[in-house]
Amino acid sequence: MTVNLKYDQKNVREYHYFLLLNLIQKHKQISRSQLASLTMISNTTVGKIVKQLIEDKLIVEVGQREGDVGRRATILEINPKGAYIIGVDIDLNTIKIAYVTLDGMVIKKQNFNFDVQQPAEFVLDKIATGITSLVSDMSVADAEKILAVGISIPGLVSWPDGKILTVPQFSWNNIPIKEYLKKELGFHVYVDNHVRAELLAESLFGSMVEYSDAVCLYIGSGVGSAIMVNNEILRGQRNTLGEIGHMTLDPNGALCDCGRLGCLQTFLCSSEIEKQTMRSIDEVSWAYEEGKDWAVKIIGRAKSYLGLAISNIICMYNPSAVLLAGPMIEQFPILVEDLGDLSNDLVWTPLRDSFQLVLPDIGKDSGVVGASALVLNEFLR
Repeated sequence: MTVNLKYDQKNVREYHYFLLLNLIQKHKQISRSQLASLTMISNTTVGKIVKQLIEDKLIVEVGQREGDVGRRATILEINPKGAYIIGVDIDLNTIKIAYVTLDGMVIKKQNFNFDVQQPAEFVLDKIATGITSLVSDMSVADAEKILAVGISIPGLVSWPDGKILTVPQFSWNNIPIKEYLKKELGFHVYVDNHVRAELLAESLFGSMVEYSDAVCLYIGSGVGSAIMVNNEILRGQRNTLGEIGHMTLDPNGALCDCGRLGCLQTFLCSSEIEKQTMRSIDEVSWAYEEGKDWAVKIIGRAKSYLGLAISNIICMYNPSAVLLAGPMIEQFPILVEDLGDLSNDLVWTPLRDSFQLVLPDIGKDSGVVGASALVLNEFLR
């Protein structure tokens, strides 16, 4: 077999280029000698690659610190404005669009509402128009630095072709969102479920940076999870790995929207609590704060099942941390009070105290930052 040595050398150079870029992003600040030590690449090769990364404006030098045997080491970090990503967060009735730096900072954003009863193509056209408007407000130099568009959306999404399999909240089924927007905009487009986007965002920029094996448990109008092992997102055969909300906990329980009985989300998510109490989640929150017995009981039950869900997650995936995210966590802080102790009481004894429960850092822009993280993660890979 004849080996194309030139082609192989090009692949190795590209691999080393993105390997070093990935390490610089991960460590935030690092020296050339540290990169050489971590990768076992020669100092000379590291120097050449770093020079190219600086010329490409993807990294910058940010001063010096003490190195080995008293030498001063020049520190490298990602150049946040070396490239930009367009992040799009599609949520119930609301779309947010922003352009985001390589360190997860939102530069400019716009929000608009949409009717979930409108055809998907109509909504996608509004997104395309919004992105075009946002890009037109950028300088020509900055617009040329756009890497791609990332889209975060609830529901089931195929990967990597970015087709919406189903979004029950929108009644969307089999929508080729990636193909449609790529054709309309001319950018590369990445589409994935919003829970995976949340985990990636916190892993790249937020509270999960130090954890390579982690799970995100997201509780809102539904319940979902995302799993990361050795810094890689696990997807499963149909990119649906982590649909924990439809794990049956009580075969004689309440009817779930999916048509089955006793799914986990019937005990936890806001839409199910609203259905069972016949009150809005804001009313439930007010009643809970007022100490109303029925509200205290239903939120207490939710906390018990949240602890049970976490103990099952620990047994299934053995993560070092569980990220607790979503509107229910934000609206009912009681859900996370003493939750570590509750989870440890329920988990299999050998796994007690093997994990941390972590809350998000990013805040109100987590949707668009998560969407941009989808792009950055693929770029760094």
